[in-house]
Amino acid sequence: MNENRKDSMPIADTNPPRILVLGSTGRTGGAVATQIEADHHDVAVVRAARDQATVGQWRDQGLAAARLDLDDARTFPAALDGIDRLFVMTGYTVAMTHQTKMITDAAADAGVGHLVHLGIFGDGRSTEPHFAWHELVERYIEGSGIAWTHLHPHMFMENLLTTFPLRD
Repeated sequence: MNENRKDSMPIADTNPPRILVLGSTGRTGGAVATQIEADHHDVAVVRAARDQATVGQWRDQGLAAARLDLDDARTFPAALDGIDRLFVMTGYTVAMTHQTKMITDAAADAGVGHLVHLGIFGDGRSTEPHFAWHELVERYIEGSGIAWTHLHPHMFMENLLTTFPLRD
């Protein structure tokens, strides 16, 4: 904790910033966690999973991990304890609106300093439901008081290959 007293110099916080990565059991979240660990030794990555057995396996491997279920807000306080930054990604159903609102509120309450949201590439006026849901949660995040970054990938290769099967 940084402390600024008139009678002494500020006390430096020697703990690295902690980043909680949602979706760590999937391809994207897992890759994000692994890449941050590989490239940034000045931060601590905490992987999040809803399954306690997965959390236990990660911990057995020496990885920081927390149980967090986006459908159970009771899991948020312990998972967010001591977290400085949060990477948010959700499933692509209308539940993402409720889940993102709840985790954003909990992050603000926990003092998280920066929230990164994996969204969609759009124009802010989409009428396609999945895109509109992302736009709604992004506006909510922007109003939360937490510093934010929205990532807008245009397309993931796995989505492309399921839409346009390879031939020949």
